[in-house]
Amino acid sequence: YLFLGPEDFQRDACRRALAAKVLPEDERDAGATRHDLDESELAAVMDDACSLSLFAPRRLLWIGRAEAAVPRGNETIQPPPALASYVKDPTPGVVMVFDSARYDFDGEDKTKQERVRKFYAAIPVQVEFTRWSAVQARKLAQDLVREAGLRIAPDDLTLLVEAVGSAPSRIATEIEKLRLFAGEGGRITADDIASLVP
Repeated sequence: YLFLGPEDFQRDACRRALAAKVLPEDERDAGATRHDLDESELAAVMDDACSLSLFAPRRLLWIGRAEAAVPRGNETIQPPPALASYVKDPTPGVVMVFDSARYDFDGEDKTKQERVRKFYAAIPVQVEFTRWSAVQARKLAQDLVREAGLRIAPDDLTLLVEAVGSAPSRIATEIEKLRLFAGEGGRITADDIASLVP
């Protein structure tokens, strides 16, 4: 898999779901491995993917900072031969996720994001995590408020969403904090949001 984009709320949900699907709970400690390509070479990661483990029949390799392996400058971008070869004949029981969270899909980052996509073009499944719109963020906030059993007036909910810049992970964090503050069925006011939500 190739995960692209800066939005981390859905990325975290996908990471948890993938780990649950790939690794049974009793195998998660032995089967999960994390690499960061700003600290490790891609060749070393590919060697790890090709290695069989005596302790974990199924493995999930999470490769963060995937954009760090992309050549800089004006070089023509080609998928690395080792990666392209691996994708054609992967190691049984190994799932690899290359995670590139640094670049957005528009503005100045668009060209950099395209270079990442070309470099990892051999990976057949690419998942985009785009920034949420204000409407999507508000809908998430409404759902989380309902799940938390809180009562918040519509204008106050809008204030909360705006206070955290419509960032889904921050919305979830702040609603959980407000739930702990007010308790089940508690009412949250604009004053509560102003004093508790940074």
